[in-house]
Amino acid sequence: MTGAELARMLTAALAAAGEPEAEVYATFAKRGFARFAVGELGQHMQLEDPSVVVRVARHRRVAEASCTVLGEQAIADAIRTAARTAPSVPRDEGFPGFAGPDEPSPLALARYSERTARASAEERVELLSPVFRRIRAAGLLATGVLDTTSRIEAVATSHGLTRSYESTLATFKVWALESAGGSGAAGHGMCAHVDLGALDLEAQTELAVTDALRSRNAGSLPAGQYDTVLGALALAELVEWLAMIGLGARELEQGLSPLSGRLGQRITAESFDLMEDPLGAHAFAAPFDREGVARRQVPLIRAGVAQGVVHDRTTAARAGVGSTGNASAPGGFGAGGPSPSSLVVQGGSAESVDELIGGIERGLYVRRLHYVNGYLEPRRAVMTGLSRDGTFLIEGGKVTKPIESMRFTDSLLEALERSDGMTRALTVAPNWWSAGGSVAAPAVRIRGLNFSSGSRQK
Repeated sequence: MTGAELARMLTAALAAAGEPEAEVYATFAKRGFARFAVGELGQHMQLEDPSVVVRVARHRRVAEASCTVLGEQAIADAIRTAARTAPSVPRDEGFPGFAGPDEPSPLALARYSERTARASAEERVELLSPVFRRIRAAGLLATGVLDTTSRIEAVATSHGLTRSYESTLATFKVWALESAGGSGAAGHGMCAHVDLGALDLEAQTELAVTDALRSRNAGSLPAGQYDTVLGALALAELVEWLAMIGLGARELEQGLSPLSGRLGQRITAESFDLMEDPLGAHAFAAPFDREGVARRQVPLIRAGVAQGVVHDRTTAARAGVGSTGNASAPGGFGAGGPSPSSLVVQGGSAESVDELIGGIERGLYVRRLHYVNGYLEPRRAVMTGLSRDGTFLIEGGKVTKPIESMRFTDSLLEALERSDGMTRALTVAPNWWSAGGSVAAPAVRIRGLNFSSGSRQK
């Protein structure tokens, strides 16, 4: 099936159902992945994932229904189901109606690789074989996944709007582990690209092995404030949480966002720039959202000053502005409200992580974070979480020894106010809350990051 064929199916289903105010959003993903654990290929699967979500509006009462069958009859039936439900749904006085054909066309973006789309189980295994050999040769155990996905998205409305798009994404994640139970040293590598052939599995495997080997026999540190270099993946996870708690219009309206009541004010360091940039080279998302609205660049924080948030058609109508093309996909984070798809943190001037480390007399280098919780105090963007897969003591501008996992608790924006260096290069990490979503971030040096519990006190 092609994107154009899927769009025609949606249009035909709308015509068959005959609802004057209706919208259909459908996706069809083909996913092949090889999962491996403790040095062995444990799961190899080919999946097809069809999904259809319809919305019907009657007198500003908007009802939703879904199905997992890509067929004209099944979609038309879902539209009729939503129509029967609509009278019992509360009125949404701010609902502007579904998009029409006058909606500006999205930018034509090429995010499709034939090699990724046609990747076979045999090719994935062949690519992973050197990964297994390298990690085994280091006396470690390999765990991770190689995932290749092709995806079709289409939107159609009863007002005549149609959109379709085809994309691919290949993702590699690897851990080099000292023990099967995960209690010993661990190193991590990750890369993602539209084209499977562009993934550098060798470099990411080497990174995982290096970090695992130098993480052995980790020591401990007490709680306290430490000058810290956060790796790009660590910063990306914190920015994901900032997006979840405060970069959508719904949270701004409710007064829960760190940006609420502070637009136009400086909320963090002047060196910090954050943009929603679905059109750039670091993004994987479709050029339109689930409402068919073209995505666009949105400055969120510029030179530390809060600039704005992302909108869907409903929040934009209430605010008297245009939608930014950020209606969230059904089932993902922010369903029912707008959310960013493609966040980019502007890099700094440091040529490497080592350069950032060189500016710390005594502190920490944290490669990654996990179990992060950003809901502690959303208005201040207070977050907590654990370091993971590489935590190292810095002494005299050099990494000297490994440290066991530590818990940080700090305000992200206040911590970034104390930042004084970022790498020029960015790392792109697919996010977990939306298909095709991503965060591109540099490594960052933060003075006095607060660690609320020391090693072995988690």
